[in-house]
Amino acid sequence: MRPYCTALVTGASRGLGAALARELLARDYRVMLVARSEPDLRRQVDGLSAPQRERADWLCCDLSDPAATRVLVAGVEQRFGGLDVLLNNAGASGYKPLLQWSADEVIHCVSLNLLAPMLLAQAVLPGMIERRRGMIVNIASDLARRPLANMAPYVAAKHGLLGFSASLLREVKSQGVKVTSVLPGIIDTAFNGAAEGSKDETWALNAAALASRIADLLELPANIVVDELTVHPLQQDF
Repeated sequence: MRPYCTALVTGASRGLGAALARELLARDYRVMLVARSEPDLRRQVDGLSAPQRERADWLCCDLSDPAATRVLVAGVEQRFGGLDVLLNNAGASGYKPLLQWSADEVIHCVSLNLLAPMLLAQAVLPGMIERRRGMIVNIASDLARRPLANMAPYVAAKHGLLGFSASLLREVKSQGVKVTSVLPGIIDTAFNGAAEGSKDETWALNAAALASRIADLLELPANIVVDELTVHPLQQDF
């Protein structure tokens, strides 16, 4: 029997987030898709089958705004009557030397990639702990374990997200809540201005295939948690 029924997926208007939403809907979850772009969210939902559309909804939210997170979670819980899974997938970064980043760009990068997942976790935890059931999946990056020039704020945020996830798991596992970090390598998406579908699968992960592996984590027995999962395309230089 599947342990969870409802999920919130951030960054769900395209790329890995959209693939995660589709995968969970295919597994009969109820899914709230969250992103900034209303047209892109509508396009994702409109492309679903009729039975899937009945189990899907969407909300626009700028996750770099800390005040938006609790409003978002309250809206999801009102819609679904509780939330079993939080998939913190939204992320973005520039690629340039630190001296070329403005202060606002640094703040936005850290807010979206680190602060938002922390605040969303804080908002969903009371309900999960009360029900003694829930899972938080933080999509980090293989950069959480290695340095990279010209993306220092992003790399710092992903290092922080990995540490946050590992520490939070140790806080809440005795209360029935799991926390997992996923550290993907290069993914064939539009991240950082790339064209989705432009990369060869030998050195870039297919978003749908990765989404399926992440969804598998939600269906492990209650007494098992994968605290950290690193996934690379075979020919990536890592």
